[in-house]
Amino acid sequence: MPLTETAIRRMSPPEREKLIGDERGLYLRIYPSGRRTWLFRTRVGGSWKTRNLGDWPTVTLAEARVKASKLAGKLLPEAMTFGVLLDEWYNRRIEPEYRATKNIAVYVRRGKDLAGHQRLSQLTTARLVGLLTEYAEASPVAANRCLANWRLALDYAVECGYIEHNPLARTTSRVVGGKEAPRDRTLLDDEIRTLWADTHAHAPLLRFLLLTGLRISEAQSARQEHIDGDRLHIRKNKSDRPHWVQLTPAAREQFQSDGGYLFEQRSPTAVQARLKRAGVGWTPHDLRRTFATRVAALNVAPHVVEKLLNHSLGGVLAIYNRHDYAEERTEATTRWAAELARLTRESLFDLC
Repeated sequence: MPLTETAIRRMSPPEREKLIGDERGLYLRIYPSGRRTWLFRTRVGGSWKTRNLGDWPTVTLAEARVKASKLAGKLLPEAMTFGVLLDEWYNRRIEPEYRATKNIAVYVRRGKDLAGHQRLSQLTTARLVGLLTEYAEASPVAANRCLANWRLALDYAVECGYIEHNPLARTTSRVVGGKEAPRDRTLLDDEIRTLWADTHAHAPLLRFLLLTGLRISEAQSARQEHIDGDRLHIRKNKSDRPHWVQLTPAAREQFQSDGGYLFEQRSPTAVQARLKRAGVGWTPHDLRRTFATRVAALNVAPHVVEKLLNHSLGGVLAIYNRHDYAEERTEATTRWAAELARLTRESLFDLC
């Protein structure tokens, strides 16, 4: 008769070691000390071969069954749990294909915490939606992202034959975190002047973002060795495309170290938390939007602005136009630095 977690918990330590079978070669060895160890046993050439799968409860019954099924050469659908699925999907589909995986890892952990031990065959739409709506009470946007990632993982489960149908296939953000309004926040002139006068440790990094249009993670990972003349080459970026930005004198003035990383502030969440505490009403990514908007206002061609942001050109341009627009990008960055200098000088004149 198959084991259950409740039955294992109620077992008393025997006087001598005892081996209890579960299914598909999985056994639980119980010691007089009370220790319980999972074993996978199979007969090879007339003799028994044994593999230790870990101790209970560190390795749960569901996890032990998955391990045993894999060792037996076939992962049976009924042995697959939501947590094991999320790990497998992340390891096979996310890590090998995406450079930035931190956010997705958060939603994998959330799923494992909330329903990791539950078998896929027992997961229902109502159960998953309930978990997501509870999550949305505190973080509606994060819940929507969680929904999107869980849906992809469950699509993968259908592809692998672990389940017949995706319980989240028809679930939308309307019943989880709600509709999201795209941000359109750009900084006003006075806000830019305030940033230029800011003496906080985070301010140089934020000014650099506004000068270059980089994402905060790209700037924080930049090192001295990535500088070649007047260009900073971005080795790590979201799109995984080669990218560089022109370093104007104003941009160089923001560097905080002489060696290693260009900026001392290495945690994007710490920067965002400080901005939230200060109540400025904008985020680091709003600086990137401000950069694009203000540079376009300087009569810079749209395709050049897209190149400055390291965006892929749309439509036919993405296929045939491989030009770097280096001269145009350099000129646009220089003009933007001059415009920022003009704006910040005005604040000094106002104080006189």
